[in-house]
Amino acid sequence: MAQPSAPKVTVMSYHNGGKPRDLEGRTPSELAQTMDISLEGVAIYVDDAEAKASTQLHPGQFVSFQKSKVTSGRR
Repeated sequence: MAQPSAPKVTVMSYHNGGKPRDLEGRTPSELAQTMDISLEGVAIYVDDAEAKASTQLHPGQFVSFQKSKVTSGRR
């Protein structure tokens, strides 16, 4: 049996200057592979909530890859 097609979502990433584009992918990780970007030091958001690379996506969702805010242990 054929796998259902991946959902179409809108993706925005600081990697490409923040330009939104429509892509198909089942997870943010799959989208990152399609875009050939690294997820190291990146915060992933699906709609308005922080998400994991393995979060299952649904049609019409908005995914963004943003620079992760690094906090130092120094005070």
